[in-house]
Amino acid sequence: MEKILYVMRHGETLFNTQKRVQGACDSPLTEAGIAQAQAVAAYFKREKYQFEAVYSSTQERATDTAKIVAQTDKVIQLKGIKEMNFGMFEAQDEMLLPKHRPNATSFEDLLVPFGGEDIIEVGKRVYQTLVDTMKQHERACLFVSHGAAMWGLIQFLNIDFPPGVWLTNCAITKWSLTDDSLTLREVILPSQQFRSYLFDEENK
Repeated sequence: MEKILYVMRHGETLFNTQKRVQGACDSPLTEAGIAQAQAVAAYFKREKYQFEAVYSSTQERATDTAKIVAQTDKVIQLKGIKEMNFGMFEAQDEMLLPKHRPNATSFEDLLVPFGGEDIIEVGKRVYQTLVDTMKQHERACLFVSHGAAMWGLIQFLNIDFPPGVWLTNCAITKWSLTDDSLTLREVILPSQQFRSYLFDEENK
């Protein structure tokens, strides 16, 4: 039986505007971030999206986004979809982060020596959390997570992503789940007036 789930990134935060590393640490949504979440709420209402349950990471920025988007305080927090830990770089200027290896599209395991996480391991925990949680549901659910956590999931599943497309604030990803097989179906970007990028089995 195929199940549908949506995983989205939180709205813009104070640290986002300050170009500071924001993984395990937290900062509040900005006015723009709140407006982004409200725009997604309006989009979901207009497109008649309905969710059996709404989940967020345990971090405030994701929970606040989820409450605005779903227009309810009944949001369940999940540690498994929290943001990647950047170790000693937390709350520091983004320019201090190590550079990606040649041809890499993520930090891979570069942050581990600094007390951070390997992004593939992050993707693995996000994947397992989504699969385990959806076993409790029959209808579509919404999960509000984070940019690196979502990118880790894409990396873990070895999905080819369109060049130049990024998981901007409040980016929405649509997935289908059959047994334990998770397939990316669509990416919807509020930052591009809700432009949709479709995926199929060939993208895996």
